[in-house]
Amino acid sequence: MLSPATKQAAPDMPPFKVRGALTRPEDLIASSVDVFGQLKVSGTVTAGRLKVSGECRIAGHCLAEQVDSFGSLRVHSLEAEHVRSSGYLSAEEVTAVTFLAKGAVELNRLTASESVIIRLSARSRINQLKTEGSLTVSSILPGLSFFTKPFYRLNCRLLEGHSLHIEHTTAERVCGNRIIIGPGCQIEEVRYTESLHIDKASTVNKITKINVQEEHRNE
Repeated sequence: MLSPATKQAAPDMPPFKVRGALTRPEDLIASSVDVFGQLKVSGTVTAGRLKVSGECRIAGHCLAEQVDSFGSLRVHSLEAEHVRSSGYLSAEEVTAVTFLAKGAVELNRLTASESVIIRLSARSRINQLKTEGSLTVSSILPGLSFFTKPFYRLNCRLLEGHSLHIEHTTAERVCGNRIIIGPGCQIEEVRYTESLHIDKASTVNKITKINVQEEHRNE
């Protein structure tokens, strides 16, 4: 799923560090990119590791082995082995092996081969989220009150994975083998193959149990 280039992203290039504010009008290639302040790149970024402690804007594609963002990261598209975001992350498309976000995310498409963990501390949106492994969506703050629930919420069109445990999520469709719908969810349709649990504080309008053997026979 990931490009082989992620495993050898710019290993022989010198590191690139930003202290303060910098605008780069061309592509950036480095063994590592460390932003402590503000960085704006008009082209693409290729690095072994991208670390953001502040604000980073990338107009093009970002390719890295590891991405650690502790502030605000806005990128057109992101491809990395492992992505960790604590703050705000915005992108049209993210492809990763593991994805961990604490804070807010605004993504059109997120694809992760192993796992996705989203700990909500603000309203977030992902149009399409797919993983071949596990998906967990929960709030950083336990026991949300009626007044804070709308601000700690994930809005999606499609959630798809092998094992899903979601809370405080609004989605048109949720698909998976084993699905746990925790509190605070509003789901239009759930499709599952093995098991399904729905919290009494959540709403699901349509439930479909998929028979995998029948699907294979019909193919």
